[in-house]
Amino acid sequence: MQIASPLDTRLSKTQVRAIADSLHNDECGIAAMLGQMKQTDNPQVAYNAAWVLCHLSKDDKKIYLLPHYKELADLATSAGLCFRRGLILAILADLPTDEPNGKLLDFCLTHLAVPTENNSTRSVMIKLAAKMCKPYPELCEELMLCLDMIPQDSCPSVAAAKRNALKKIQNK
Repeated sequence: MQIASPLDTRLSKTQVRAIADSLHNDECGIAAMLGQMKQTDNPQVAYNAAWVLCHLSKDDKKIYLLPHYKELADLATSAGLCFRRGLILAILADLPTDEPNGKLLDFCLTHLAVPTENNSTRSVMIKLAAKMCKPYPELCEELMLCLDMIPQDSCPSVAAAKRNALKKIQNK
C-alpha cells in the first residue's frame, strides 16, 4: 500500500476518514502510518499521518497503537514536535492504560493552564489528565489545583473540558 503519496498534500476530513477506514485491521498499514507520523523531514506528512491515526477505530488503536504508548507519550511531550500536539494527545486519550505515564501527566498538568498553548490542545490535555488522575485521589487533588488556575472566561472548549474533568474526577 502506497501511504506516503497522499499524505504530502492538504487532506480533507473525508479523505482522512477514508484512509483511516482503509487501515482497519491492517497492522502493516498502521505501522507504516505510525512511521510516517514519526518522520520529521516533512511536517505536512507527519500532521496528516497523525490525523489519520487519530481517526482509527478505538479497537484498531487499542490493538495496534497501545504497544507504542510510551513512544507516543514521549513524542507528545517532545519540544521539537512538528505538528499539532493535540492530535497525538487525542490518540493517547483513546488508549486504555492501567498506569499513568508520569512524564505525560506532568506535561499535561504543567501546560493545561498555559494560555499560549493551542485551545484544542489544552482541552485534550485536560481530558487526558482527568483520565490518568481518576484512580488516584492525591492526583485528583493536584489536577483540581491546576484546573483552578484556568481563568473563568476561557474559550468554550477549554471551559467544557474543565467542567467534564471535574465531573469525572469527583464522580468516582
